[in-house]
Amino acid sequence: MAWFGVKSLYHFGESSKGLNIFEERIVVFEADDSKLAHAKAEQEAEEYAQDNDFKLHNDQIGYRQDGKPLIDGYEVWSELFEASLTLEQFYEEHHEKYSYCPDDT
Repeated sequence: MAWFGVKSLYHFGESSKGLNIFEERIVVFEADDSKLAHAKAEQEAEEYAQDNDFKLHNDQIGYRQDGKPLIDGYEVWSELFEASLTLEQFYEEHHEKYSYCPDDT
């Protein structure tokens, strides 16, 4: 089986300044393929959001890891951001606006 890191985005809450706070988390999963890794990530992310009363963005970004085995379901990275954007606006600005998609030619 392979290891996959999957990044999820959450609306974490609101700051004392009235700005939205967002959390990006990367959690690793062992799986036969990316489809199974994303299914495991979706379940973990939904539980994390529900347990913390966060709103989960419906898109996730995954990457197949190289190297040695990791710990299934282990959070390897988390970062908080503050913005006046909605969850959907933040996702578009932070993840889609500057995405690099190399030409297939």
